[in-house]
Amino acid sequence: MDIPQDIKNKFIVRNDYLDWINKETAIIAYLDLTNMFHWQDVLGWKFRIEDAVGQLFTFSNIKEIKVYYGLNERDRKNSEAFHNRIRKTGAALKTKPMKFIIKYINEGLFFQRRTMTLFDGPVKNKIQELIDELQKSGIIIEEPKCNFDVEMAMDMLDDAEKLTAVLLFSGDSDLLEPLERLKVKGKKIGIVGVRGRVASELYDIKDKYIDFGKFYTGKRAYISENPAL
Repeated sequence: MDIPQDIKNKFIVRNDYLDWINKETAIIAYLDLTNMFHWQDVLGWKFRIEDAVGQLFTFSNIKEIKVYYGLNERDRKNSEAFHNRIRKTGAALKTKPMKFIIKYINEGLFFQRRTMTLFDGPVKNKIQELIDELQKSGIIIEEPKCNFDVEMAMDMLDDAEKLTAVLLFSGDSDLLEPLERLKVKGKKIGIVGVRGRVASELYDIKDKYIDFGKFYTGKRAYISENPAL
């Protein structure tokens, strides 16, 4: 039997999260989906965007939901199919083509500089041997990039007169400035994120922090450490 979402909210979501959301009269939610997908590594499970948006729409005072996610023109068919899934939820999708950035194979690709200082000589030599072999192989590593900080900032400022609170699903410190401007206008700031993935600047400016893992009530696909599974 499917449990109605409002019942899930009442008995699964932390009461202080519900209290903060329900006391606002007009909330607009902004979802940086690429940023959110990185949360899955921390959570140990994958979420469904349909369930996340559907849960938000059960709150009558969340007036709009805006999702930001790029278009992969190298796999246009699957990318557009995913975009259609987002649009069917009723959320407004903002998109643009992804760019692919070539990543150079060096120790910085695998370890932070401070981490390298913890290794002794023999370990560093092994790491360098691995890097040398990868460089000889001719492998090219490309990382997709599609940053929506500017678009999100402009949307939040444009929406300022029709909202009493922002619910931001992102941990990116680049969004601090528009949030500061909204704060000056008396708007409340809700930051949704996961442990270790929210910039300290956003945590400092927030009126309420919501742990996504303790808020989301939708289906979860758990990530197994066993590749056979």
